[in-house]
Amino acid sequence: MNLLELALSSIEFLTFREKTLLGEKLSSVDELCSMDRETLGAAVGRAIKNATWDGNRCLAIAERSFAIIERLGIKAYTARDPGYPAMFSQMFDPPYMVFVRGEIGCLEKRCVSVVGTRRVCQKCAESTLDFAARCASDGLTVVSGLAYGVDTFAHRGALSSGGLTAAVMPSGIDTVVPYGNRSLASRILEGGGLLLSEYLPGVPSETWRYVKRNRLIAALSSVTVVTQAPPGSGALITADFALNYNRYLMFHRDCFCEQASQLTEKTVAALRMKNTKTALGKIENSSENYVRDGAPVFGSYDEFIRTLEECPGPSEKKAGQPELAF
Repeated sequence: MNLLELALSSIEFLTFREKTLLGEKLSSVDELCSMDRETLGAAVGRAIKNATWDGNRCLAIAERSFAIIERLGIKAYTARDPGYPAMFSQMFDPPYMVFVRGEIGCLEKRCVSVVGTRRVCQKCAESTLDFAARCASDGLTVVSGLAYGVDTFAHRGALSSGGLTAAVMPSGIDTVVPYGNRSLASRILEGGGLLLSEYLPGVPSETWRYVKRNRLIAALSSVTVVTQAPPGSGALITADFALNYNRYLMFHRDCFCEQASQLTEKTVAALRMKNTKTALGKIENSSENYVRDGAPVFGSYDEFIRTLEECPGPSEKKAGQPELAF
């Protein structure tokens, strides 16, 4: 990790390819930060429009981040570094850098991403807790997003069995979001798991960063499991990412239990009341539709494993689809 890499990581209007290209072309952070917008655009091969560029600010951000990383013992990896999660190399939009607190090695184990709504019902909370505990006790690393609701129960379940869990964050690695899950984050680290973010220390959480975070949750595992997600839930955005990255997508049967169905009905009614194109579009993005299109449903950990074993083997897989090591 060096100041040039940190500075490149902070430039949100550049793509992974463009940051990598600049990292290879430039010899120092000063060379980058002395560029004007036109020179920067010429270096990456496109005109940079509708983007704010301030080289002095970029340098200040990199220097501040370096100091925080050193003080807190944060680890940072680019795609060229040993330790950069291998599953990210299969993405078409991987993070240029990742920042980690904890044990990056837990991502080298078999991983399962467990996601769902913040407004989780009691039955689905219990199912998430039990499923994550079974996964972790069987040696899997449970990946989730440290949010309230399903994410919290996924992490707690893994920890309850003495297993490993990884939290992907929508903010800088130095700030736990939500604030109320700080103790849970500490338990994750104490248990040998990790916190991971693609954002520099000090970067605040914003709505659009949750969506970007979701793509990393989907990418880190061969399979993403949804345990409860009413229409329009952010968990279904993660489901879309999983399919786009040629990962497997599955739903827990309790996702369609009576309690969850009641929440779905209320959510649909509220979206219909809004009567906007966006709201009505969310109604169409439902867990039921994924199942109708072929996503498997399971009711127990043993059934989850059997379902995975029945997935197409290597000779039948689509190009680029990851191996399943379950």
